[in-house]
Amino acid sequence: MSRYGISVREILKRTVIVEAENLEEAIQKVEDAVEREEIILDVDDYDDREIVPSEYFEDGKVPEGKDVSFYWHIGEDN
Repeated sequence: MSRYGISVREILKRTVIVEAENLEEAIQKVEDAVEREEIILDVDDYDDREIVPSEYFEDGKVPEGKDVSFYWHIGEDN
């Protein structure tokens, strides 16, 4: 049986309203607020989940003999 690396990505998203002269300034103000940790996303900002083949392995398939001991494993006999 083959082994596959599958990535689970959970997306957090929060929309904030900011006054600015233009879009670039608005984005910069929000980036600055994130850097100052004025905006910290948490579980309440959950937006979406993707389950996709891992980009670390071609088409998600783990090559035979590849050391993947440091990854989380499910569905394998120990």
